Amino acid sequence: MINFKFIIASFPEIIRAIPITLLMAFVSAIIGWILGFGIALVRKYKIPIISQICAIFVSLMRGVPMVILLYISYYALPIIIYRYGTGVGLKLDINVLPAVVYAIITLTLGQAAYASEIFRSALAAIDESQMEAACSVGMTRNQGLQRIVFPQALVIAVPNLGGLFVELVKGTSLAYYVGVYEITATANLLAMPSYNFIEAYIITTVIYEVISFIFNFSFRKIENRLKKFRTGIVAL
Repeated sequence: MINFKFIIASFPEIIRAIPITLLMAFVSAIIGWILGFGIALVRKYKIPIISQICAIFVSLMRGVPMVILLYISYYALPIIIYRYGTGVGLKLDINVLPAVVYAIITLTLGQAAYASEIFRSALAAIDESQMEAACSVGMTRNQGLQRIVFPQALVIAVPNLGGLFVELVKGTSLAYYVGVYEITATANLLAMPSYNFIEAYIITTVIYEVISFIFNFSFRKIENRLKKFRTGIVAL
């Protein structure tokens, strides 16, 4: 039988963990998408050496499970930095950083890799003739990119970025493995004494579903507004 008393008593406690989950998601998304856009530009215009490095980075981040990257970031990275620092006469101990910092760094790098592919495909979807038309009316290449190409690429990218963000919110649950007390970790902690894991996971399911619905709805609204904006640009 489901313990409804546990659900009623634990629900407020688990809800209090929502801010840390959203903090990780928003910070990782904002920084990761900016990095991803930069990587997409580097790869689109094939900047020597840097383009190859970015390609290896994207392949690595997309090919290795996020939980493994979290373990490397949280357990291995401090040791590597400390040993390197000791070798050059510096004591660089980053163990003092809270676990959430390592989680954000890892999630940010993951977002950068996936977002770069979204932005790269969005940029590739813009017809080169539009840049030629912009240059023919007196715009510089940079002006054409800023005023014509980038806005349209953003419109194309938004639906996929919305899905990526929702996946990121759910992916923050992996931070539990490195000791971050977000939604999933809090639910597990409350469930352990009485073994009410089913009830705890029912609560987390509801919370994640509500959060996902809100952001899916929000991104659809943004997408519809940007579609009108893109139609106006194309009409010009």
